[in-house]
Amino acid sequence: MAGRSPAVIAAEDLARRGQVGAAVRACHDALALGDRGAHVHALLASLMLDGDFYDEAIAEATAAIESDPDCSPAYLALGLAYDRRGGMSDQSVLVWHELAEVVPDLVTAHVQLGEAFSAAAFDEEAVGSWKRALELDPRESRATYNLAIASLKREGMALALPLFRQAGELDPSQDELFFALLGLADAPVIAVDPARVKPTREARLGAAGLALKADDIFTAAELVRSALDTQPDDAEALALAAYAYLKQEAANEAMACALRAVSLQPDLATALYCLGVVYARRTGLNRHAARVFIALAKKAPAHALVHVLLAESLLALQRYEQAGRAYRTAVRLDPACVRARFGLAATYLTEGRHAEASWEIRRAAYYDTKRQGLFWKLYEEYVAAGEEA
Repeated sequence: MAGRSPAVIAAEDLARRGQVGAAVRACHDALALGDRGAHVHALLASLMLDGDFYDEAIAEATAAIESDPDCSPAYLALGLAYDRRGGMSDQSVLVWHELAEVVPDLVTAHVQLGEAFSAAAFDEEAVGSWKRALELDPRESRATYNLAIASLKREGMALALPLFRQAGELDPSQDELFFALLGLADAPVIAVDPARVKPTREARLGAAGLALKADDIFTAAELVRSALDTQPDDAEALALAAYAYLKQEAANEAMACALRAVSLQPDLATALYCLGVVYARRTGLNRHAARVFIALAKKAPAHALVHVLLAESLLALQRYEQAGRAYRTAVRLDPACVRARFGLAATYLTEGRHAEASWEIRRAAYYDTKRQGLFWKLYEEYVAAGEEA
């Protein structure tokens, strides 16, 4: 591949800044000037996709692949265009299979291939693709959600529920919720030196929260212990201790700390979160989890994931209508919440509303791939490989 022309470089810059119209014009300028490399058509396909011009995206991605059958970003754009256009599951299967061949270790290709197989009613092949995705990345939550949906269709909610819980625990947004409740949503992830923390309650607890966000459990434990030595009935310190125990899979200790914190301060959001999560993980305590998450939803109603946690506890109690309402609240608060989309799909399936369930899964795929910024990763790797050749 020859070096990129100034027009293509300008188009890339405009596209990254969200100026879709200007980027499209720059791509057409590049084509008019004779820069007809596959990467130009792939970039144009992605821009068409961003504007929901699916037929145009399909045409440009196809042109890129005809120019170079190894153009991975073009396969991604083509597969997404087929999926979002709807009614093209057969073509979608072929495209995602090709992308999985071109980039074998691309987890999302196997997840999308499974979803395309599922849409085409090839259920066994779909399950195989999702399991392949989990072999590549055991923490791939979307593959686990899809396996939960497949289990729900075949075996019912009782056997699907553990997979929904597992997928939820793989979702990093749950930890993000705790730090949002703690007031550290926008705090940087930094290393904390306990020797430099002032010997005051506020300084110790603030530093402990930052240490937990940096996944430094030992430093956080040391700071929380210092605070509790001074004031054993400090509800906020106990809530931090409960979260630290949760991260270490020490459920009994987490429950004890969270229960004590809630007894001291019944409306403390971080303590309610920890108590609800530990209840949800324990067999037979779903009813208690639902009560705690109802209290948390009243305390922190603006957080979408609070309503997701409530909905999941209601699913476990087979209160599907109430769970659906909680999921819909979460989607209204955050349309990009993949976890809520899959949960809502599950409630629709319990009601036999398969079309609506499929739509929610497609929306989950849309937001998940958009969040990953996957096109640019593949595009940059493809262009770099071509310039080195």
